[in-house]
Amino acid sequence: MISITSGKGGVGKTSLAVNLALAFSPEYKVLLVDADLGLANVDIMLSLMPKYTVRHVLLEGRSIREAVVDSGYGFDVLPAASGVSELAQPDSDMKEVLELGLRHLAEQYDLVFFDTGAGISPVVLWFNCLAQWSLVVFTPEPTSITDAYALMKVLYRDYGQKNFLLVANQATEKEGEQYFAHLERVIGHYLGLSPIYLGAVPKDLAVERSIRAQRPLLAETRESKAARAILALAERLKELFNLQEKSLAV
Repeated sequence: MISITSGKGGVGKTSLAVNLALAFSPEYKVLLVDADLGLANVDIMLSLMPKYTVRHVLLEGRSIREAVVDSGYGFDVLPAASGVSELAQPDSDMKEVLELGLRHLAEQYDLVFFDTGAGISPVVLWFNCLAQWSLVVFTPEPTSITDAYALMKVLYRDYGQKNFLLVANQATEKEGEQYFAHLERVIGHYLGLSPIYLGAVPKDLAVERSIRAQRPLLAETRESKAARAILALAERLKELFNLQEKSLAV
């Protein structure tokens, strides 16, 4: 399980999550979980109209398998609800039901991505702790960098999470490397950790067009600058986890 997360909102996290899920499909069996439970985004990006969502699982007793839908792009989606305040801060019973369901579902997939909300709310931290790895997305802005560090600090200090992957979004290769170098120094000095840098995804009008069309970028084109960068991120993840042999147990 890999959480795709961020300290600051608006960094393009959901778009990256959707396209990474597509980059691994159909070679690998992938589940994308919309982990922003009360403010669904994944179904909107994919133009899905699910019959059941996490709301029906947690509030109406539906099985979690009933809520899983085919994205139409080779991977499955567990959709969240939209505008359901009870799910913004799920209680311990809800978390227990959801964790058991997610762990059961994970046995049926090669890879599970959580698209979390932004920040350090309890539910964001919970999903990050449920995952083996936290993929932290940041943009080349001081507030985004500061918030990314704050998220990692809380996850390590309070929950013992040590496995961090970093991606610079809407950034040139040079910008991404520069900001990662800064983050790496700070994280190493204050937390004693060594995060892994996966790379940068540049600004690209093709991304905006795909979002408006409610289709993944990689379904529209694999030749744009951003598309090639996302495919390169997927290759680095495969190398990191030795996925060529499908040997990652998540």
